[in-house]
Amino acid sequence: MKRFIYILLLAVPGCVCAQNMYDVTPLVENSLSGTSRFISMGGSMGALGGDVSVMGTNPAGIALYRNNDASITGFLDMRNSKAAYNGTDTDSDKASAGIMNLSAVITGKLNNASALKYVNIGFGYRKSTNLANNFEMRGTPVAYSQQYGKDLVYSQQYAMRYLYDLRPFNINEESPSYRHFDALQFSWIPLMAVYSNLGDADGNFITKPDGSLVFTPDYVHFISEERGGVDEFDFNISANVDDRFYFGATLSVANVEYDYYSRYSESDADGEIYSLCTSNYFEATGVSLKLGAIVRPFKYSPFKLGVAVHTPTWYRFKSSSYSEMTGPYGDYYDTRYSEMYAQDFRTKFNLSTPWKVIASASYTFGSVMALNAEYEYMDYASTRFGSFKIGADGAQNDEVKYNLHAQHTMRAGAEFNVGGGISLRAGYCYSTAPFKTTAFKSMENMSVVSTATEFNNKYDKELITFGAGYRGKLWYFDMAYVWKTQKSDFYSYCDPDDYNPAAKVSYSDHTITATLGVRF
Repeated sequence: MKRFIYILLLAVPGCVCAQNMYDVTPLVENSLSGTSRFISMGGSMGALGGDVSVMGTNPAGIALYRNNDASITGFLDMRNSKAAYNGTDTDSDKASAGIMNLSAVITGKLNNASALKYVNIGFGYRKSTNLANNFEMRGTPVAYSQQYGKDLVYSQQYAMRYLYDLRPFNINEESPSYRHFDALQFSWIPLMAVYSNLGDADGNFITKPDGSLVFTPDYVHFISEERGGVDEFDFNISANVDDRFYFGATLSVANVEYDYYSRYSESDADGEIYSLCTSNYFEATGVSLKLGAIVRPFKYSPFKLGVAVHTPTWYRFKSSSYSEMTGPYGDYYDTRYSEMYAQDFRTKFNLSTPWKVIASASYTFGSVMALNAEYEYMDYASTRFGSFKIGADGAQNDEVKYNLHAQHTMRAGAEFNVGGGISLRAGYCYSTAPFKTTAFKSMENMSVVSTATEFNNKYDKELITFGAGYRGKLWYFDMAYVWKTQKSDFYSYCDPDDYNPAAKVSYSDHTITATLGVRF
């Protein structure tokens, strides 16, 4: 069954935009970050307020402060993934640590006779998304039929050949004036395969005339490394009206630094046939506005309702990338060595993330217990690309709409005051998958300069949180623990004719945070 539904970039030869939805989706993804109190309650404090972290969810929550506050939060993150491919399980681990949150609130008490009780200002830093991760998959390629007297197996080499057949070029051209890479209309993957001699002495390129591979793999291996993430700097102003209506706004400036490296290889009994390495680096600055309100509808009741709206984050991206391939005879090609690109290939583009809406409700039982629940809606299909250079942004945006959909997130948190200034907390967070079950990275729609063929369709994720804290007269200390689980289907490439089998991946991440703060 032919998998591809539409062909878009073929109508736009010379497209140089290397980004795609799988590059940027991790940067848009919801992450649980903030103070340990906020984290231990599952990030559910939108109507409860009174924590510096709500600057990033419901800005109106800062209006509930009556004292100045300053805090710092550190984290230790331990990530594990298990990839199961054709009977082979591979574990990967990555640990990272650093500062997750550094924030302060300055309260401004006004005339008690006025309806406007407080005007507060908050500012801070938070690591909104931590992308440090390692991943590995290996195993025997899956056989799908037997022809030519041997098993045919799924192989990335068929995808390479398919890209060549879409835009064939003269393999034997030797004229120094004819530079395939300069044209920016031939896919770089088969070009690299030519220069790496992924063929035989009879002039067969990747496949033989009968359709079989020149080199049939019996082992595949994939590794990737991710570093960096998204840091946000928040500037908040909020107001308390009559101790019943609370309003707030947060201006957030986001900074992205994200480095991704992958290596895919296929081997046979004689050793490694070839390897394809890709390195992508993204940096960006973005801005967004968050507006929020909290209301206590019943004058003598602690029940509160909250609502917040987040505008898209409007990013300006710069990216650089390079690729390298080693062929079956040790022949090597690196795109940085081409005559036109003596260094990393660079491009620029704009990106706007989806709008976000959050509704929440809270109730406190005196000073003994506090409860909060909230719902968040974000439509990933509304993510939009825009470019400063020629490119098929329409094709990229169509792919986003075809492969992504709305994400629904439910959060709940509880805090119990056990006396002596000690509190115990627990939370839960569940987010649906942003990817449709049919999502894939179309080989046809890949930019000619893109060489990262892999894609990872992540499913629903679940977070369970616990924590405890101590509140003194001046200072406080909190700790939190987060256990996040998620599953995904990982594909090292998209087969040009059918669904190639995915590696089934299970994630189990553990995070510990500690917060030290003062109120004065």
